[in-house]
Amino acid sequence: MSDARRFWQETHHCFDPSEPVTIDQSWLHAERDPRYNPIAQIERQLRHVSQDRSRFLLTGAVGNGKTSELNHFASKLTQSRIVVLVDLWEHVQNNVRDQNALDRLEMWELLGLIGVAIYRAGEDSLGHQWKDEPKLLQRALESLRAAEGNGDGAEIDLVKLARGMTVAAGGVMGAVLGGPVGAAAGAAIGETATEGGTALVKAVADSSRWTWKVGLPGTRPRGDQDGELRQVLNAVNRLIMSLQHSYARPLLVVIDGLDRIRDEERTRALFIDSLMLSELDCDALITAPVMLMRRQGQSVDHFIVKDLNNIPVLDRDAPASPGPGLAFFRDLVARRVAWIGETLASAGLTPPPAPFPVEIVDQLAYYSGGLAREFINLVRLAAIESLDRGVEQLDRDVLQRTLREARTHREYYMTKAEIELLERVMRDPDRELPGDELALTLLQQRRLLAYPNETTWYYPHPLLTLALLKPERGSKK
Repeated sequence: MSDARRFWQETHHCFDPSEPVTIDQSWLHAERDPRYNPIAQIERQLRHVSQDRSRFLLTGAVGNGKTSELNHFASKLTQSRIVVLVDLWEHVQNNVRDQNALDRLEMWELLGLIGVAIYRAGEDSLGHQWKDEPKLLQRALESLRAAEGNGDGAEIDLVKLARGMTVAAGGVMGAVLGGPVGAAAGAAIGETATEGGTALVKAVADSSRWTWKVGLPGTRPRGDQDGELRQVLNAVNRLIMSLQHSYARPLLVVIDGLDRIRDEERTRALFIDSLMLSELDCDALITAPVMLMRRQGQSVDHFIVKDLNNIPVLDRDAPASPGPGLAFFRDLVARRVAWIGETLASAGLTPPPAPFPVEIVDQLAYYSGGLAREFINLVRLAAIESLDRGVEQLDRDVLQRTLREARTHREYYMTKAEIELLERVMRDPDRELPGDELALTLLQQRRLLAYPNETTWYYPHPLLTLALLKPERGSKK
């Protein structure tokens, strides 16, 4: 096996679009321009404010790098706060095994999942000694489960449930961060004065043992005045106050994955019609569906709504030309190629010289539309093409083959109305969002993309401009 072949195999493994940069991979994190990164703005606010509760909703296109940004953000905030982060989309996929559950999630179930995550973080990552707080949450959840009468029985074992949830946590003096769960990396918890960073606590229970079937069809909606629902909220707040009181630090809860909710009624029920999430007695940053920002963002008055746009790889005034966001993707590739090089060196292999020419990386970045996951996928496709052709360096032929495959996928089943709307956006010098339902659908499909500047502007996905879209068709109308 040649070194180049092994390099492209490692590249395919390293550039995995389903795997964001985790909290223990900070060397792989590329920094966005802070001027256009609302997460950096949130971080600055939380760094300077500790007394008042700060609550944020973060929207943005699926695949634009929110999870990687949140992992990096959470790790940095441990310098001033206890941080607990949980990805509910990952949990629903891996343990609940029903990705539609988020579209049916009731508020008491969401609060209960947050409470389980806080309990797991305190128990297994922070070394916290709980009193009766977990029992209060367990009883509150059992009461509601019994009331639903779904045939599963009312008993809930909070300890077993917690073991089936992956969380990241940090920010407590004395906790061994980044080491094994419990009391392990060279010193028992309590013997090491480590601060900063975030430890990932993986689920250790078999997913078949996750016995709480959240998001079942037919679960009864409950209003904010419902007594049993408020018992769940109060129990979660008892867990929060226990951590904050014990360590004399504010708690930040980061809930990722709720941006995957597709049901507009569920979005409204959780984020607009209910104030329950805003009553969590701690700082909170929660991802929300991008349609919340587009349709109902002005209706949210108990959270600050922030939108993470795509990285601006296009120039606003001349979209056929590259924009300032290319630097982000150059850095991303350089970091991962360096890591791959170290991996090969440890095996006595040498990576090929300059496998990623800057001009090819720039083209891949441009045609990714500034979506981090799409860029990662393009690099992966290019790695396969390079393996197939036996080359040591990405070249124009590899680029064209890669873009052709990605373009075909992006064009699938587009209608005449969709094409006409996108061509109209291309002709608009102000790059404004058309005021109809179809434009919002295209945003959700990531065929129309949002970019930051002084104001948000819009343009079709660059892959669609390679062959399908011809704006001159309507220029004389």
